[in-house]
Amino acid sequence: MRPGWVRVNFNYFIDPLVGDYIIEAVRLIARDGWKLLPDYRFDPLSGLWHHRHGPTEPVLRLSDVRYEEDGSMTYPHHTTTAPLSVLEAYLAEARQILADAPSVALSQGQITPEADTLRWFVLPAMCLD
Repeated sequence: MRPGWVRVNFNYFIDPLVGDYIIEAVRLIARDGWKLLPDYRFDPLSGLWHHRHGPTEPVLRLSDVRYEEDGSMTYPHHTTTAPLSVLEAYLAEARQILADAPSVALSQGQITPEADTLRWFVLPAMCLD
C-alpha cells in the first residue's frame, strides 16, 4: 500500500445506507479534507496528527480490561449508536463545515530534513507549532 492510501472494507451484512454514507464521507475527505488541516497539529517525532481539541487519551486502554474471579473479562462498554436516519444530516453538517473552512495557504512545513524526505504531502507551517 502506498503512503496516503486508505483501505475501506465493507462486510456483506452492512446496511446499504451505511455503505453509501461511508463512500460519500470518503469522497468528501478526499476532495476537501485538506481544508481541515488548520484544526490539526502534526508531531514530527511520532508522525501522528492530533486534532487541536481532540481527546488526549484514548477512549479505551488495555489497562481498562479486567478479569473477574470466574475468569470472565470485563471492560467499559461503548455501545451507543445513532440511528441510520441521522446519516444524511451528518453528511450535510460535514459539507457545511468544509464549505465554511477558511482558506489555507499550503507551503512546505518546517521539519527536519530527514523527516522531510519521508513526507509525501503538502504541510501548512501552522500545523507544526
